[in-house]
Amino acid sequence: MGSGKMSRGTPNLLNLNLYYAYTPSDLTIMKKAFEEASKLLFNSTDGQMCIGTVRVSTNTAFQSKADVWVLNGTGGADSSGFGVLGIPDTHITLHAGTHQFTNHDGPWGIEIGQFGIVHELGHYVFNLHDEYDDGQYLGAYCVSLNSVIACIMDGGTWSCPKHHRTEWCTPTNAQLSTAHITNPMNRQENINQMSCWEEIFNHCNSHYGLGLRIPAGVDSKEPPGWKNLLWVNIGDHLRLALALDRSYSMSVDDKERLAKEAASLFVDLCEYDVGEAIGVVSFSNTAISDYPMHDVTITPDTRTEAINAINAIRLENMTALGDGLRHSLNEITGQGTVSPDANVDEAIILLSDGVHNFGSETPLDVLPDLIDRDVQVFTIGLGDPAHPAYPLDEGTLLDISHQTGGSYTHALNAAELPAIYANYSAEIRAMGSYPEATGQLELGASREHGIFVDSFTNEEIFVLHWPDGPDSLELRLKQPDGSMIGHGTSGVEYVSKKHYTFYRIKKPQTGLWKMTVTAKKKIETGHKQIRYTVQAMIRTPGLSCRVSPRQAFYKPGEKAILQAFVHAGGVSVANAGVSGIVRKPDGKLVEVKLYDDGNWKGHGDERANDGVYGMLFSDTEALGTYRAELVINNREGITATPDERAPEWKPSPVPPFIRAARCSFSVGRKEVKPPRTEKVL
Repeated sequence: MGSGKMSRGTPNLLNLNLYYAYTPSDLTIMKKAFEEASKLLFNSTDGQMCIGTVRVSTNTAFQSKADVWVLNGTGGADSSGFGVLGIPDTHITLHAGTHQFTNHDGPWGIEIGQFGIVHELGHYVFNLHDEYDDGQYLGAYCVSLNSVIACIMDGGTWSCPKHHRTEWCTPTNAQLSTAHITNPMNRQENINQMSCWEEIFNHCNSHYGLGLRIPAGVDSKEPPGWKNLLWVNIGDHLRLALALDRSYSMSVDDKERLAKEAASLFVDLCEYDVGEAIGVVSFSNTAISDYPMHDVTITPDTRTEAINAINAIRLENMTALGDGLRHSLNEITGQGTVSPDANVDEAIILLSDGVHNFGSETPLDVLPDLIDRDVQVFTIGLGDPAHPAYPLDEGTLLDISHQTGGSYTHALNAAELPAIYANYSAEIRAMGSYPEATGQLELGASREHGIFVDSFTNEEIFVLHWPDGPDSLELRLKQPDGSMIGHGTSGVEYVSKKHYTFYRIKKPQTGLWKMTVTAKKKIETGHKQIRYTVQAMIRTPGLSCRVSPRQAFYKPGEKAILQAFVHAGGVSVANAGVSGIVRKPDGKLVEVKLYDDGNWKGHGDERANDGVYGMLFSDTEALGTYRAELVINNREGITATPDERAPEWKPSPVPPFIRAARCSFSVGRKEVKPPRTEKVL
């Protein structure tokens, strides 16, 4: 996730993930700059904070967890959000040809090395805004027009090129030489209405629990106690654990069968012999390993072994949700024998239709260990939260996913599960997805669905699944050049099971593809029409589209802030269309649109044309979970205005693309009373 985090101590440590969006010959090319940035951060916070560990990878699966993307070549720096440390797919963008160098300050727009890095950390970690003349706030500066010391959020990039970014501005009423300037107006004052140190104090205490202190004076001496950072090149492995609820409540409404089909689809979407591992855990009265963690290999065929284990799961009485999480975590860590640095990502995909009501541990008991290990948990809540016999505890599932950097999705019924598992398969691997389509076919009928494959794509997975009628549908593909792809096409992975089928294609042709779905004329089903869903998952290094609520839980009537982060080629994209629907707890759909216009009060957008789109959703009176489903349609996109840029900088056009993005948030948090038994009478 932008999954960096704070570790409390003396000093406090900021731990970051760094993704090279190219393959440098030396993975330590940025190390010196970050060491100098750590010193600057330590000095500017009076010894209260420095950088602890930087985990580094070139694996595309790491890009959604990375806090910093390093691009090849030269250019400015930018942060895709404010105070967004820990939010997936938000990150700082740097350029190796600019920011690997140290001990340079300016001139004119591009802050090199540690100065640019710490400035962007001000945005990304501390929720700070710029204090220089950015073309909108004319003449802005902080803290003086004459001193060689300036606030790190100013630094004189435009008005005062001789300033040096060495301090954070202090409260105006403290009357120090680093006092915050309120006239002329700057962006930090307009939005946060306080000095940088006051915002750092508030944000770090409320979000990270650090207990920082605001300096009472200006000390030019370097404080003691600085610790050099750890620079860790991590491995390329992916370890995944499926955690399935096998309580008796899963026996109703065809939940057990469809859950097994969806989990099997997830397993089949794992790729053979590329360093992925899969394990299966189920929980009821107890948690057990139905299939211990194995590498995904074609010989032996461990996908088939895992699916056989899923189908062999039998239901029991209760819901030991905490034990299920603990058992899944143990599978990922190999009972503590597997180093987290060996893996580019570790994730649990947990399905439950109920509430924790049994076991030796609660979910909250396991949560700190999940967070400490940086294991993402993707949760699925199945069924009616208000069911009189089998209530669903959405609040706990949402809280677990939010605190671990995963996602939560509510499935109204079990037929929605395959699409959710397929989306999670893509999200975990930092792949994108195309807006899914649903339909119904009479026996013998066909329907065509168009999928636009853009120039960023180097892998596409075309998926078809249906809940009823085993072996009742077929899927064929037509490429943009008119040629057909079927189950015998060379170089294409084709999988066909009773209720799903898919094609995995490397380096697909750019253009409009056609997915043709055909219902067989004779099938063993009592249905006159077959329901189905088509999906496409897309691997596009450097392109990501993510939507996230500003917070996971809101009060009734409170405006919920939704933000979309759009990146292509490693840089933010402005002028894209972002719209969709929000599904309320009662099932009603509300159409929404997100804006990149800098209208904070009207749209919740902090800066215009920065590739971060916002909206204020005010229809929040009903208690329960809200689900946003958005489409990012880039037709006339341009590179967003970077935070640090040279005067000659001009936006460039971004090739067209279409992506879907989803998120959940809750209004209130219902207390769910667990049932004494789940056995169906």
